[in-house]
Amino acid sequence: MCDTFYIKSSKDSGQTAFFAKNSDRDPNEPQCMVFIPKGSISEPGTYVKLPAYEVKNDVWLSKPSWMWGAEMGINSKEVCIGNEATFNKVPAEKSGVLGMDYLRMALEQASTAFEAMNIIIENTLSFGQGGDGGYEHPLFYHNSYLLVDPKEAYVLETVGKYYAFKRLQKSYNISNKLSLSNDFDGISPELEGKVKNFQTYFTNRLVTYFAGAAVRERRGRELLSSLVPNVVNVMALLQDRGTGAVCSMKNINMIGGGLVSSQTTASLIYDYERKIIWFTEGPDPEIQVFKPLNFNVPATIEDEEVQLRQGVRRWKWNNLLFRVALKDYTVNKDKIYPLRLESQKALLDLSVAENGADKLLEQSCAINQKYLREALGVLEKGPMKGSWQFKRYWSAENKRLIAKETDSAFQSLLKQFLL
Repeated sequence: MCDTFYIKSSKDSGQTAFFAKNSDRDPNEPQCMVFIPKGSISEPGTYVKLPAYEVKNDVWLSKPSWMWGAEMGINSKEVCIGNEATFNKVPAEKSGVLGMDYLRMALEQASTAFEAMNIIIENTLSFGQGGDGGYEHPLFYHNSYLLVDPKEAYVLETVGKYYAFKRLQKSYNISNKLSLSNDFDGISPELEGKVKNFQTYFTNRLVTYFAGAAVRERRGRELLSSLVPNVVNVMALLQDRGTGAVCSMKNINMIGGGLVSSQTTASLIYDYERKIIWFTEGPDPEIQVFKPLNFNVPATIEDEEVQLRQGVRRWKWNNLLFRVALKDYTVNKDKIYPLRLESQKALLDLSVAENGADKLLEQSCAINQKYLREALGVLEKGPMKGSWQFKRYWSAENKRLIAKETDSAFQSLLKQFLL
């Protein structure tokens, strides 16, 4: 489950101010930042191999570690895309191309949000969509997309090979549901004159209801209506738990537990004015700090496989902090708040300096590691508190996490903190 936001500038220019997204996935699924350089050759396909092509843009991806595609990302033309799972009356195909593969392909090739949207439409019509998008639990769904560039933004919603889209005139958000009713600007030719309300025609109301999507969509729009566009406020938007509960499918910042099997595993923001990417590379933006990146990367950057290994290791450390904080979440969140505030300020100051992306990443990670060490030192580490469903859920997830860990030293650390 996810939430994606397009935020327009409050100035008269009407330019884009921010793109922001929480990626909600299985709790033990690493998601990390990976750089794809212009001129490299992409061979797309998590399950279905598609024709190879030369990459036209530099791209930063926030990428689940096991798939070819990505949940969200931005390219050097400042095109941002976020993907959402939607659940509809038309059954999702059990095999096929993931929407996240199409997202990456569009970022690697498109110069504008409109061009990116058309690349996704053309690929969806040519190859369809489907396949298991889950990591630990099977999950089959259709895909919607929020596509943003410096001047405009679009919502694209797809159901099988059907689609509808709309150009956005104001700040907007999408969640795990279709959002276009009769206000679309374009629709599949075979649906023209037949479908008056795209959302009503296709939505599986029962599954969408239990996903909490309508509540998160409404909460997002409520927050957007009064949002003053600056990076701290956008961070707060992604940190929002409107229900007040620690774990709920109705929270924008989703934390797993009990019947809630999905959670925010990574968050991403792009600041169009300052041209800075902010990423967490870890679960729960209330616990993590947002770290800065830009596109001034060295020509000798490591290949994707090496970057993935490095990124997964960073994610594991951030995940460890989150798992320990869960033992007494409300108390621990407050205990580390001063440390997180101090570290976030240091990262905001760092982003002002003129640094290459390699230096930004290196220095950001150093600040993050200091924060992790200090925060782990002050957290309550006793038995987990909460309802029996919450404790049972996280006991099982922690044991699964430990069992899957292949680094014996880190596995010992997980046992020390989590068992």
